[in-house]
Amino acid sequence: MNDLNVDSYKKLYSGKIRDVYEYDQEHLLIVTTDRISAFDFVFEEEIFGKGSLLNKMSIFWFKLTNGIIKNHYIDKIPKIDSNLISRSMLVKKTKVLPVEAIVRGHIAGSAWKSYQENGSINGIKMISGLCEYDRLSEPIFTPSTKSNKDENISISQMKDMIGEEVSKKIIKASFDLYNFAYEYSKNRGIIIADTKFEFGLNDNEDLILIDEIFTPDCSRFLKLDADGSYDLDAFDKQYFRNYLLANNWNKNQIKIPSDIKMNLMNKYQVAYDLITKNHG
Repeated sequence: MNDLNVDSYKKLYSGKIRDVYEYDQEHLLIVTTDRISAFDFVFEEEIFGKGSLLNKMSIFWFKLTNGIIKNHYIDKIPKIDSNLISRSMLVKKTKVLPVEAIVRGHIAGSAWKSYQENGSINGIKMISGLCEYDRLSEPIFTPSTKSNKDENISISQMKDMIGEEVSKKIIKASFDLYNFAYEYSKNRGIIIADTKFEFGLNDNEDLILIDEIFTPDCSRFLKLDADGSYDLDAFDKQYFRNYLLANNWNKNQIKIPSDIKMNLMNKYQVAYDLITKNHG
């Protein structure tokens, strides 16, 4: 294989974490960088190894859930620099839908904040007496816009944006994916409290799962202890968010301490190791 510099391909889009290139007429090359974002802010300083681990975890889940809904992942090694292969994947081109599909099985993060304020989550009235991280009686679907600054929207607004039939398919696929992954991960010591999905349409207008899936960047992970309790010491990006909040971060670029980088990667690695153990 003749390795090509990634710059040989036309860059189409640079997201918060992923860079997307035109690979050929039917495929895109997605490179997961070592960048980190929080509160819709992208930091210049990178965290070595983060991109490879996120890419590896997405590939694991794409392969595992392909029977639930088809996804854009192509199981083929791209022709690029060998040092980038671990952070890259080839994917089918799709028409990206402008919504993020969020499923919540536990009350945490912004959902907990909203519940404390008005007893509801994204306009969905919840029962009283819930505590942070409690498991909901059943998962709920809370969509948002897909943009540099994501905003919560109602299911009705989502239907207005992309159509009722596509919205119904997204909701069903999101619940099917979440329920499968929740039980799968729970049996391996990780609780997926909430997560987000992104979808596209192929040339036949079929719904296709895209972007990333069940990584520590797009999901909230709780470690399940042997006694059935949850270790709340953030095994996902919330660890980094907590650091920023504790240090009164003012939405400016900062130098991320080496111990924060190391601890974050250790937590990501623990989540990956637990989820993928004893597979196959």
